[in-house]
Amino acid sequence: KPLVDFARLRQAGPAAVRAQLGDGNFGGRYQRGDEEMLAIWAEAVEETRALIAGPWPES
Repeated sequence: KPLVDFARLRQAGPAAVRAQLGDGNFGGRYQRGDEEMLAIWAEAVEETRALIAGPWPES
């Protein structure tokens, strides 16, 4: 899908923005291959585990 025209969005009212965005995809592919998705998922899991492990701020 072509990239959304952000300059046009900034000038549009709410109804026109909804009409231009339609499905909510601002541009790009709707799907990615399994290999790419697994790599993204693995990175997300690693980042989440690091956040859970800390360090935590002192209260």
